[in-house]
Formats: sequence, C-alpha cells, structure tokens
Amino acid sequence: MKQNLKIGNVKLDNPLCLAPLLGVNCTAFRLMCRNHGAALIYSPMIHSQGLVSAERNRDTMIDFIEEERPLTIQIIGRDPEIMVESLQYIEPYADIIDINFGCPDKDILGQKMGAYFSKHPEQMSKIISKIAGATNKPVTAKIRIGWDSQSLNHIKTAKIVEDAGAAAITVHGRTKEQHYSGKANWTAIKQVKEKTNIPIIGNGDIWKADDARYMIEQTKCDFVMIGRGAIGNPYLFTQCEALLKDSKDLPDQTTEEKGRTLLEFIELYNKVQKIKRFSELKQHALWFCTGAEGASKKRKVLMAATNEQKLMKLINKKFF
Repeated sequence: MKQNLKIGNVKLDNPLCLAPLLGVNCTAFRLMCRNHGAALIYSPMIHSQGLVSAERNRDTMIDFIEEERPLTIQIIGRDPEIMVESLQYIEPYADIIDINFGCPDKDILGQKMGAYFSKHPEQMSKIISKIAGATNKPVTAKIRIGWDSQSLNHIKTAKIVEDAGAAAITVHGRTKEQHYSGKANWTAIKQVKEKTNIPIIGNGDIWKADDARYMIEQTKCDFVMIGRGAIGNPYLFTQCEALLKDSKDLPDQTTEEKGRTLLEFIELYNKVQKIKRFSELKQHALWFCTGAEGASKKRKVLMAATNEQKLMKLINKKFF
C-alpha cells in the first residue's frame, strides 16, 4: 500500500473512499464506514442551487459532525457563480470539495448538470477554476469516461479538469449511457492515471476486497472509491484495509456478526443523526440483510416492522 497518501493538503491513512451515495449516506452510515476503515468519506450529492435558495431546509442538507473528518462534500450545479456562493455553507465542514460531473439521472441531465458535461467537457474548466479560486480547500471532480461507448473522452476530460486546478479526479469507469449497469472499464481509469499528474480515484465494480487490490494493481490509481458494494456492508472497508495493509484475507461476516453490526448502526443512528426517520432506519436494516443466511426471508420479515421497537425485536429474532 502506498505511503504518504494526500489529496491537496489532506493526509489520508489509506486509499479507501466511501462514494457519495445519495439516499444512503446518512451521518450514521458515513460514520460506520469511517469506523470500519474508510479513510475519506463523501457526503451525498448536494444541489448548489438548493443550498443557496432553500434557507428553511438548509439544515437538512448540512448534517455533518467532526468525527467524520476528513470529509469531502460533493456539490452539483451548472452556474459557477451560484456554486461559489454555496461554498459559504459547506466550507466549515469540508476538508475537500468535490464537483459532480457524473450523475446520469434524467432530471439532472435535463438541468444541464452532472453527466451532461460528458458531452461538453470544456465547460468543466470554468466551474473548477472558479471554485478553486474561491476556496483554500482542495477541489476535486468526479467524472465518467464519456457519454456512450462511441464517444469515450476520459483522457481529454481528465486533462481539462487537471489544467483547471483540480487536486484529484475520481473516474467512474462507465459511460453516461451505462448508468450503473454493465462492467466498469478499468482500462480507461488506467489511461487517465498514465496521462495525468494528480491523484486518481478509481470507481466502479468494487464488491469485495480482492476487487480493491486488483483495481490498484491494474490501474495504478492512488485511491479506490467504494459505492454500492458498501451498502449494508460497511465491513467491506475492514476487509479491504486488512488486505491492502497487511495482506490479510478476512472472511465475510457471519449472519450473527452482520446482526451485531446492524445493531451498532442503529445505536449510532440514534446517537448522531440530526433528523431521524424510521423509514430511513428500516431501509438500512433491509440492506444489511444482504449476504446474511436467508436474506430474502429476513427482508420480508423486517418489512413488517412499523416502528423501531418492533424492528429491533425482529432483528434479534432473525439474526441471532
């Protein structure tokens, strides 16, 4: 494992990053992943326009605690001036500011944001340079490898992003058209690493610890970002860290161990979550069933819970 890992002036203990999972990365889940070995935590994507205009709901968008740091806060937008204005609300909490140029959601594309820029990479330059010039925090960008398989432009895009002043680039090895399907193109990540001089964060298809090791070996990327593989399984970071740091191949958690981790998550959720929603808590419990013995039956049983007390009772019954 590489030593002296840094993004800008931010030192990191290992190369493992939690992806900016919208609808997943509540404060408790982010902190769970930190506790299990993620060196760098990402916030869910935050709409810069919403941050500036939604004064009444701003507190719900800014829910960060000191224990998460180092923390990357990711913003999305299209107007550089508004994005710069949004910095005042997130800078006190952020160690790194990331710009989302990769979201493939139809509504986001319709607003000319996210992966829209895959077709217009030259427009990324103004956004990055404006934001980098307005903050002393490292500014990074998350990109895809192109709009579709016929228009791969990852090297060109990465060079534009680097030249504009980005401190690092996350490369999701899929096109906009792929969304999250098909196989991630790790060769494209390798090509970006070879053609740039800033840290590269590889993203796509990290489901087990071996995947993280192979990505680093094959692409020579500096960091690995884990997204869907960590949902309901923050222990994946423990496995990855053990393999990368000490070459230890830790087995998957048993059903009982997953149950204990889930109970730890619920305890943490009640302790640190500013706005608590039972629906959110139950959804995480359902995700934690993945990989457990009889996962589908467990999910079906937990779905019947109508409050936290009933949920806890069912977890203790089905996991232990």
